[in-house]
Amino acid sequence: MKHFFSMLLLMLISLSVWSQERTLQGNVTSEEDGEPLIGATVRVKGTTTGAITDANGHYSIRITDGVTLLFNYVGFGEKQITVQGQSTLDVALSPGNRLDEIVVTALGISREKKALGYAVQQVGGEELAGAREPNVLNALQGKVAGVLINSSSGAPGAGTNILIRGITSLDPGRENQPLFVIDGIPISNQTIAGNVLPSSGSNAYSSGEQASFSNRAVDINPNDIESINILKGPAGTALYGLRAANGVVIITTKKGKAGKARVNLTSSWGFDEVAKAPVFQTTYREGRFGRLRFNSDGSPLRFQSFGPKVYPGLTPVFDPIDLFQTGSRSDNNLSFSGGNQTARFHSSIGYSKQEGVIPNSEWDRLSARISGSIQISPKFEVGASVNFSRSGGNRPHSGDKSIMSSLSYYTTSFDINDYINPDGSMKEFSDGIVDNPRYVAEVSSLKDNVNRTIGNLNFAYKLTDWLKLEYRVGGDQYSDFRRRVVPPGLDLSSQTGGFIIEENIGYRELTSNLYATATKNWTNDLGMTFMVGHNLTDINYERLNARGESFTLPDFYDLSNTANYFLSKANSQYRLVGLFGQLGFSYRNMLYLEITGRNDWSSTLPVENRSFFYPAVNLSWVFSEMLSNQDILSYGKVRASWAQVGKDADPYNIGIFYNQTPGFPFGGVTGFTQNSVSGDVNLKPEQTSSIELGTELRFFQNRVGLDFAWFRSNSKDQILSVPVSNATGFSRFITNAGEIENTGIELLLNVTPVRRSNFEWTAGINFSKFSGEVIAIRDGIEQVEFFSNGYITNKLVPGGNVGDLYGYRFNYNDAGQLIIGSNGFPTVRTDTLVKVGNALPDFTAGLNNTFTWKGLSLGFLLEWRSGGDVMDMGIRNSIRNGGIEQTVRRYEDVIFNGVTATGEPNTVPVEINGETLYRSFGRYNSASEVVLEDASWFRIRRVSLSYRLPNGIGNIISGMRITLSGNNLLINTPFRGFDPETNYLGSGSNVFGFTGLQTPGVRSYNLSLDVNF
Repeated sequence: MKHFFSMLLLMLISLSVWSQERTLQGNVTSEEDGEPLIGATVRVKGTTTGAITDANGHYSIRITDGVTLLFNYVGFGEKQITVQGQSTLDVALSPGNRLDEIVVTALGISREKKALGYAVQQVGGEELAGAREPNVLNALQGKVAGVLINSSSGAPGAGTNILIRGITSLDPGRENQPLFVIDGIPISNQTIAGNVLPSSGSNAYSSGEQASFSNRAVDINPNDIESINILKGPAGTALYGLRAANGVVIITTKKGKAGKARVNLTSSWGFDEVAKAPVFQTTYREGRFGRLRFNSDGSPLRFQSFGPKVYPGLTPVFDPIDLFQTGSRSDNNLSFSGGNQTARFHSSIGYSKQEGVIPNSEWDRLSARISGSIQISPKFEVGASVNFSRSGGNRPHSGDKSIMSSLSYYTTSFDINDYINPDGSMKEFSDGIVDNPRYVAEVSSLKDNVNRTIGNLNFAYKLTDWLKLEYRVGGDQYSDFRRRVVPPGLDLSSQTGGFIIEENIGYRELTSNLYATATKNWTNDLGMTFMVGHNLTDINYERLNARGESFTLPDFYDLSNTANYFLSKANSQYRLVGLFGQLGFSYRNMLYLEITGRNDWSSTLPVENRSFFYPAVNLSWVFSEMLSNQDILSYGKVRASWAQVGKDADPYNIGIFYNQTPGFPFGGVTGFTQNSVSGDVNLKPEQTSSIELGTELRFFQNRVGLDFAWFRSNSKDQILSVPVSNATGFSRFITNAGEIENTGIELLLNVTPVRRSNFEWTAGINFSKFSGEVIAIRDGIEQVEFFSNGYITNKLVPGGNVGDLYGYRFNYNDAGQLIIGSNGFPTVRTDTLVKVGNALPDFTAGLNNTFTWKGLSLGFLLEWRSGGDVMDMGIRNSIRNGGIEQTVRRYEDVIFNGVTATGEPNTVPVEINGETLYRSFGRYNSASEVVLEDASWFRIRRVSLSYRLPNGIGNIISGMRITLSGNNLLINTPFRGFDPETNYLGSGSNVFGFTGLQTPGVRSYNLSLDVNF
């Protein structure tokens, strides 16, 4: 590595003897009206050397003769002009498509897309804000190839999961989310589940989290975003080191521009409704065996729905979906920006609020941001930004014994909204067996309050015209306070006498980046770029959890009013140091080679293994530069890349460590116990090697554009917690084991079928298909179980695929015929788990269309996801209780279509009812054919209709746009329950294939107003 950096340093020194430069200046204006274009970019083609026009549209740039300059401005077409001898050059740009040639790459560096040898996709800020989604990740759904985005639930503020090019870690507890970077500074997008559960019952303290918390990207106001760039493969993310092993989401925020001060006001109002719901049966009322059911005192017991038939007009029937209300949402943002040639600023304040479709659920976000830059001298520039947000609300509880769990048991004989007695207690319908969902929503609360600050300070100094030194330091800090109260009187709290939990989570991340960049042309044909830098990352995390159980005084919900009190504390510190370098060559603006190297030192690995180096190389050839006639093929490029990237361990996974013993301190004595998990003292980092091939083609003067990528990545030395013999004194051992191989293709197609003076139609299609194969785990380990609910198991098996689901199946003979027992019923083989499906889709696709006519614009986004199996976590409850349409066939004799054990056709008639079939584990409701469903879907993800006033209003309002939009308007899927997109385990989870028992996905309608002053 020393030789590598020495060579780069010598090359850097040699730049001082390169060819002579001179100054070129001029003005950039609009061809349409002659007005100056303020903030237009002027860049030397094939380099990062550039300038920005001032308030008069004037620019000045240092160049050498023979270079080609690129003139760009958002909303205008690009112009390329070769300079030879001129001292002044004025350029007029004509309106055209939005610029997509300049993209933001690692460390916030803007690059020409043509020079990149790897896939990158950009989405503009206006497109993101126009989606009217509080969580910016939801605005990306259906738009980006190779990226799987799922909203965890329809609850206000619910987290969203993002996965780029598949899962790369075998361990279910490992991070597979991409790195998020804002203006060059990494930030947290974690979903911290914490623990807000009691000590006893099925909601025991050791259970998994059962509430849909936010991923922290929800703290970002979409109206502050200029663009989002997705770096998908290791070749594009290598400069960020091991934290970017899962890809990078680069967010660039809006900056001030020189010229007249601008004020923008955006307001939107909308409402939500449940997008899709299961069909409840209304043919039969409560009871068993076709009869009403009563308690010993003669009171009705409305639990199971296997009673007599409903007689219209005589038997009351209620729809359990009446639990849900119409939700509401509003969003208001005000921004100010402006500046001159010396100083620029941008500031904003925004407030969003949502009320959910489940009563008593809500979430809001207040955000404020200010950024600016000062050109202290022609060589020295300083910039800074700070963003503050406060977010939180009341989270509807999900999972076992939750609102949705109770709803899955509910009978249509009882009004779900008649839930409370005059004394405030719950109105019973099942003799205490099942809680009333509405009562749970009203009295059980889980509130969070997050205060977050993100800031950065950057300095840039031009040592020479070709050498620049930059330093950027930033911080991300938030505190998350959560308070959960579950009063007595619920099944949820029956074993604890009610409980209260207060949890404080603190997170702080500091990042320091120092780097030097050089850009120079050796000759008119050959150019070179060089960068070398240093990175330091320091992350601190702490959590304090206090739990009280068994309230003493009624209606006083405070920790001081509990008989049993528990306290736990956790904290961790992580530090990463990195050195990196990049060397790039360009030849005749058509051939680009880039070599990257980075060495990291991680605090979570043993001293002997904490230092590791990973290289990357990418090549881009714009072969269309060699074509004399570009009438058909306007642009053609092929690219290739190879890279390695690492992933270290979580903190405190080496050797033996200790935890505080439950029940201590006791009598003034503190107690600790040895953890049952130990770590390998020779632990190594995970390593991912990736190769990517691709092409970009444009035809007919850029009217048709195609971008294709194929990739393969192998992730080995997986850090995995494996079971060991209890005789060792431990239950599990953390070590390196296993390998995953991910392969896939990505396709982007952009077309402009119609372009007239007043009308334009543009369309974009993206297609993705990828899969992961488990190459190996470790000798002696047959499988790694991600999650199991007792009926369907998500696990990894060597030779299998990531996302494979295993379950129980009906008994079949070798000919595939269903075997019927001697009692006339089919049987489920519950002694063996077999592969029954895969949770990940076979492919995903999105189609985005936009039609513009004068000031009118109509756009719609369609999304198609084919394949992918899921289990609705509430389906067995609904089947066993006879509440859904699937169970309406009953009280009749049937002969099951199958054969006997000897192969003879079955001829035994049996009566089907709740007890003989639907409630039977061994005959029906444990079979994967019943509980596992196809989650394919086709949906209208988004539709918008807007009108932009052509000339504003008077001298005050310079522009105005009114928009009507809708999200998630239509879902066509074979899945029988609520929207299958929701994830039972919330965002940030590696587990797929389980849905339900979360707040259902919603359909939203919005009216928005955008005014410029």
